[in-house]
Amino acid sequence: MPLFNKPRTLLAVALGATGILACPTTPLMDSGPSAPRATALEANNCPADVAWLNSSTLPSEVPGNKTICNFEQFMWQSMLALVQPASGKPDMVQFETWMPSYGIFIKDGVPTPWGQEPPTSCTNAVKPTAGGKPPRLYTDIIKQAGADQPLIDLKGEFVYYGMSVNQSVYTMLTSCQLYQANCAGQLKPGNNGIDIIKKYPNLAYPDTAVELKTSWMVIDEATASSGLFYVVPGLIQYKDSPCRQVNLGLTGMHIVSKTPSFPAMIWATFEHRNNAPDCSNVSAAPPLGGTWNFYNPSCTDCVTNTYQPGKPAQVCRMHPQGDSAIGTFPGGVDCSVNPNQFACQDKTRSMLAESTQALNAINSSVQALIQANPSRINKVWANYELVGNVWTVNGTVPPYLQAQQGSLSAANTSMETFVQNGVAAVSNPYNCLSCHNMEGPTGSQNLPPAGLSHLFDEVQMPGGCTNGSLPAACAPYIGSGN
Repeated sequence: MPLFNKPRTLLAVALGATGILACPTTPLMDSGPSAPRATALEANNCPADVAWLNSSTLPSEVPGNKTICNFEQFMWQSMLALVQPASGKPDMVQFETWMPSYGIFIKDGVPTPWGQEPPTSCTNAVKPTAGGKPPRLYTDIIKQAGADQPLIDLKGEFVYYGMSVNQSVYTMLTSCQLYQANCAGQLKPGNNGIDIIKKYPNLAYPDTAVELKTSWMVIDEATASSGLFYVVPGLIQYKDSPCRQVNLGLTGMHIVSKTPSFPAMIWATFEHRNNAPDCSNVSAAPPLGGTWNFYNPSCTDCVTNTYQPGKPAQVCRMHPQGDSAIGTFPGGVDCSVNPNQFACQDKTRSMLAESTQALNAINSSVQALIQANPSRINKVWANYELVGNVWTVNGTVPPYLQAQQGSLSAANTSMETFVQNGVAAVSNPYNCLSCHNMEGPTGSQNLPPAGLSHLFDEVQMPGGCTNGSLPAACAPYIGSGN
């Protein structure tokens, strides 16, 4: 699917309402002369709430003083809500019931009605997996965003990707007929159609918009039953080959959330804790025991974070917790070489240090609560962690660099493996908002806020909006002045 074959990444999540614990009210930035480096922060300094473990209610807004800790709590609460048992489908979790992108962006016909399973391109018979369960996930996406290259695991299998949206996004896309090329206009790069930029400059997702991206490893039966991964029976397809029925283990999840206060959205990413070591400490043992998912310590000729056709990738994390001031810099130009670059300025380093502290604390708190409350939630979710989260101050749109907060070099090792420092000629820091920036076809144009999403890369169906306007049903999403 074209979404993941472009130099763009995406994901978002619609959020319902429940409280989040208060956090320390440390300012987001400290402009003092000596910016602190990240240190371990006790879990009770950025605590999770045990009620989140079995609540399916998504939070609707980042609460309180909106400290960095508040944002991390908001996202962990969202993640835990998404993995609650689905209503009426106890063998599935909430996010598995959302509409996959291929059910909306089709070549002809109409999008699959909400709540129905969309057709796939599988022509071979679909049978239960070896574990006796029918497939629950289909994907043919192997290329990562930005790099346009696949991630090959240590067994030589491709990592596969899924994309889905909640009902808020589905309703907006179908009401506005944005799955058709003429209606989508410039939201799809290189596309013609109606002039979205001029006619609908305020076109935006609803405040409960949700998109989700996931990454999955092919795993054997022994690993599937080990409790190490969240596992689904799935169907995978490479190009036009027959579908394969396999067990898929979750290795990563992007959640991007739009709220009333954050129209530029909040961009978070979670990973399996055994995905990869930090590049600065590749001798570290996997925290869950066993082996790393994407790093082989015995390889003597492997090049890290570099795609080599047909060869397993050797992956390490270039900027732990998305801290742009530490780790591996583009071209080796670190803070000692250029202390004036944005990531190295005292107030930025102070903010990044606080972000790392909050991420470490909330991860510790959630993992401890899950381990201590096995009757409330599947303990497998303690095997995942929040590795990055980025947003803009006061929801600033467009999300230019100096307005960004949180993990300024946030990247998921299973989804942005080869672009953790950005694409060629892009300077540190680099994160989701480096691509999701509302940039229009020319430097003097901005897309409407809906353009922060890159779902529209998937538009395939021609036509639509023959009168030169979006449908009347789109009125709730076009804002004032349209």
